[in-house]
Amino acid sequence: MNNKQMLLRLPRELAGRVERLAADLHQPRNHIVTEAVMFYLAERADLDVALDRLRDPNAAWVPHRDAKRELLGD
Repeated sequence: MNNKQMLLRLPRELAGRVERLAADLHQPRNHIVTEAVMFYLAERADLDVALDRLRDPNAAWVPHRDAKRELLGD
């Protein structure tokens, strides 16, 4: 992986949580922060897709009972 160094300012409590987690997992702090940022970006991408679909005036809507039946077989 081609890395780029970045300076990051965190609230003390959040920085403490990162440090404790890094110690508990025997991982460097940058690994914890990288994983957290990657997770956030993936979740944000999913949210953006959902919002795009929600705003699409041509989107097909499925009634809740139909979606539930399809997913749960009820």
